[in-house]
Formats: sequence, structure tokens, C-alpha cells
Amino acid sequence: MSREVKLAGLKLASLSGLSAAIRRSSWRKQRLLILCYHGISIANEHEWDRQLFMPPALLRQRFEALRRAGCHVLPLAEAVERLYAGDLPPKSVVLTFDDGGYDFLVNVAPMLREFGFPATAYIATYYSVFNRPVFDPALSYILWSSRGRTLEMPEVLPAPVRLDTEVSREIADQIVAYTWKAGLSGADKDALLADVSRRVGFDYEAMCAKRLFHLMTADEARQAAKAGAAIELHTHRHRVFEDKARFQREIADNRAHIAPMRDGEARHFCYPGGFNLPAFPEWLREMGVASATTCKPGLATAQDSRFLLPRVIDTCNLTPVEFDSWVSGLAAFVPQRVHTMPGDQLIRTEHPRPASAAPVTSAP
Repeated sequence: MSREVKLAGLKLASLSGLSAAIRRSSWRKQRLLILCYHGISIANEHEWDRQLFMPPALLRQRFEALRRAGCHVLPLAEAVERLYAGDLPPKSVVLTFDDGGYDFLVNVAPMLREFGFPATAYIATYYSVFNRPVFDPALSYILWSSRGRTLEMPEVLPAPVRLDTEVSREIADQIVAYTWKAGLSGADKDALLADVSRRVGFDYEAMCAKRLFHLMTADEARQAAKAGAAIELHTHRHRVFEDKARFQREIADNRAHIAPMRDGEARHFCYPGGFNLPAFPEWLREMGVASATTCKPGLATAQDSRFLLPRVIDTCNLTPVEFDSWVSGLAAFVPQRVHTMPGDQLIRTEHPRPASAAPVTSAP
């Protein structure tokens, strides 16, 4: 089905009243919409990556749409328990935000207070403790921002390269692969970001002063919690392992660093990049985790595993009619693109592989 045909069908369903009827149905009442967000732009990050960031004004429009539709926006922990108990309120929705960016504190937390909505912030804690820009997205943004300039980096690139949007992505992949091969530490990679910025004439310190691509510190996460955010698990280093001991160590390290950010133990988890393997649910259960969310699109039902809950990733590219179709539940009847899990989240060996790892298609 082409996107144009899909949008036309959704608009017709909305105009005919079908979408509203589904939204009010007992069928929808038995289902939970878990929305997934990543970054909410401090500057122009959404112009760099429309899948990863959205402007605050668009998030406000989404919140207003939820309020107009009369949705019950629930805390994740409560929603999961009520889903399996069979007593969800009508039009149940959960808001989740991945990674724990500083932008959550400055852009999302004030809106949560204003609308009275709870939310979950899944935080990957390595860059919360080492509070500098997260390397991969920051590098990509710097190169994108330097379009039209030339990068000379003989230790990585065979020749000087004039940057444009497509070339910048390729160069970013090559530099990331170089950091894995060289085994660079977080501090080493931060110095590399500063060096690349110097070579292309980008003001790295100005970017850092705005806290672009920074995660919340423990103190900042506590502030976000006061606005209605539950701080939950996302691994310490934003990676998962095939080895059980190393996988569970990621959870333990993450939980230990989250402890000062919240009251009580963090018990809800989000797979980095949505990446999961069949063994992971049982390993999480052993760690006392109560639920885990994926990036596979859909409405959650009581038939879904608590450790493989679907979510709808909301981005700049999702039109208002598509967003409303997920809120109503209509989108569940429309064919969706098969979710492909990014293979770079999985570390199979003691020495992590580059970010160009092969993707994995999730089960239908």
C-alpha cells in the first residue's frame, strides 16, 4: 500500500466517523498505546534528523491532540498492570522518551506540568555520568552542520572530503568505525569531536554550552521526576550483549546509576534501538524487571509479553491524521512497515564491532 493511498484512507475514515467509533469501542479500551519519543530540539536538531528529533511546537500539538481526544495518559507502571488486569480506562496512552536527554528537562518537563501528563524517561546512564555530548549523534550533527566545508583527517580518510548531506553520513560511519577499532574511551571520543570541529570550523564549545546531545545528570533527572517523569532502565552504555552475564551487568550498572535519580528501584526497561533477542525477556525477569518496551509498532494487548511491548515511534514525519489513527486504534488495522532492529546495538564479542552491523528484522 502506497503512503498516499494509506493517508487518503485514514482521512476518509476520520471524516466518516469510523475513527471516532473505534476510539470509543470496547476493543480500543482493551488496548494500550505506548508512544515513543527521542529528542525534542533545543536548537535545529530536527532539521538534521527528523526521525530522531522533533521541535517542541510539534510535541505540544501531540499533547493537545491527546487532550482533545479525551485520552487517559497513564504512568507506565500503572498502565502495564491495568493492561494485564483488564481494567484500562478508555483511550489509554503512555508517553515514553528514550535516552534521557537534557532536552527532556528543558522542553518536555514543563509541558508535562502544564498538561498534567505523566511520562517515562528511559535513561542510558554512561553519558549521564560522563556528561559530554553523546558521540555518535554529535559527530553526525557536526558534519551535517559543516556542509560545504572540507574535512582533512588523514588518520581516517584517504583524502580530503568536501562535506554534503550524504557524504557526511558516510564519513560519520567511517569515523565511528575508527573509534571502535582504536578502542577510544569516552574522553578520547570527546577530544575527537573537538578535533573534528576544529578541522571543519565548527564551534564545538558553543554546542556544548547549549547542552546539545547531552543527557541529564542525576540532579537534572531528579528535577524531571518532580515534573511527573519516572526514570527507568535503558542499559548503562546503550548496548546489549548475547552473553547473559554481560547483558545483566548492563542492567545492574544502569540501575545503580539511576538509584540517586528516583525513589525506589527502577523496574521498567526499554531495549536500546528496540533490539531484543529471544533470551532477553527471561534474563530481564531474573533481574526483577517488570516490563520491557520495543520499537515494533502496534497497540499493546494482554496477549503481548510484558517484555516485548510494542510502541509507536512518533516523529516529524508522522502526519496528524496518522497520529490520530494510532490514538483511535484505527492504525492497527492498516498494514505497517516491518520493523527492522538496528544490529549495531548488539555486542557479540569482547571487542565491540562498528556501527555498520547488519540489521535484524523483528518477528511479525
